[in-house]
Amino acid sequence: MKLVVEVEVLQGQREIGGNCVKIRDGDKKLLFDQGLRFSLFKKFYGARLRPSGPMELREIGVLPPYGELEDVDALYVTHYHLDHLGLLGDLPSGLEVRVPSRLGLTLLEEWYRDSPDWLAYIPPRYDLQVQEAEPLVHDVNDVIALPISHSAYPASSYLYLGSDETVLYTGDFRFESFSRVGEEGRGFFEFFERESDMRVDKLIIEGTNIGKPVTPLGKDELINILRRVFSLNAPLLIALHRLELDLLAFILDEVKAFGRHAILASSKLLDVLEAWAPGLGIPLDNVSRPLSLADKVSRIHLISPDEIRDLSKFVVIADLLDLVDFARAIPSELSLKGGFALLMLSEHESEEATEEAVALRWLGRLGVQTYRLRVSGHYYPHELVKLFKLVKPREVIPVHTEAPELLIDLWKSLK
Repeated sequence: MKLVVEVEVLQGQREIGGNCVKIRDGDKKLLFDQGLRFSLFKKFYGARLRPSGPMELREIGVLPPYGELEDVDALYVTHYHLDHLGLLGDLPSGLEVRVPSRLGLTLLEEWYRDSPDWLAYIPPRYDLQVQEAEPLVHDVNDVIALPISHSAYPASSYLYLGSDETVLYTGDFRFESFSRVGEEGRGFFEFFERESDMRVDKLIIEGTNIGKPVTPLGKDELINILRRVFSLNAPLLIALHRLELDLLAFILDEVKAFGRHAILASSKLLDVLEAWAPGLGIPLDNVSRPLSLADKVSRIHLISPDEIRDLSKFVVIADLLDLVDFARAIPSELSLKGGFALLMLSEHESEEATEEAVALRWLGRLGVQTYRLRVSGHYYPHELVKLFKLVKPREVIPVHTEAPELLIDLWKSLK
């Protein structure tokens, strides 16, 4: 009897976020991602009503059913956004877990280990076998991790070399990187350019931007916009996702080029920068942290209020809500009125579950004009043809999209 590689999308087939894909190949069972479905999460929970724990989240359907995890040989995580990572502290004992980076996972453990609610289940339990998925290595499960660029650093896609079919799960990705950080994501494309005879039978591909009226903002367009804003003699705030290291490194270069100084006002963003900066060669000489982060052990300069005489000489960078907290705490003599805030949050609201409307009201109240510059962590629809020509899939399975039929139509039009 001929073996057949079966692919089952447990979550994320007709929504953005919450990916969970199961592969069966004879006796082997693999899981790719097991994320939270924020689209469903927001229907049952809010600022006061919080999940009672992982069991409730699984019963409601925010997380995959526990039974789908019990017979799995290994779980592969593409990146550390919660709509892909899920809760590692609520997995069967002894399950093998492969992640893009142990260092990145250590940061998550520090952030959430002492959380008083369900977020404490984000770090893995001590009895889990967590290993780093070594890039471009054919592992014991016949899976190859391929580095990819995304708005969470680092990120991987996974190629499964099955008994009779090859399956490629892209995870979330974008084609264009913005700094030396994102250039590591070229590993995915270089692999298929080098292995031009590689057969991809089943392509499981995200389609976040398919069917969405998004502006294809690339590096050149972003540089032009940033330089126009930087040239204004006004306070400038930038909201970034805490894991968006590629874009942060790029912005820090631009801040320095324009003679301004960066203030990193987000604790988690500071952790990420310090963790990766030495190995990636990101300079820290033009970066400071505010007094609100004085308790953190850090190599980054602690800037005193006396050093901030003119806000137009600085660029404040933080996660959106941390940015609002910083703005609210600014002394009256350092008014933000007439200043600008660039919202460069790269993900759709359905992925982030961020209280964005509340944050915007606060910025408006403080006299700050907001511009949304959505630099997507996902490829743009017109770039899809490049991927299809590169991997030449025989079958396409859309995930992480609200328009799967449109993605299929785009693929068929190129056959």
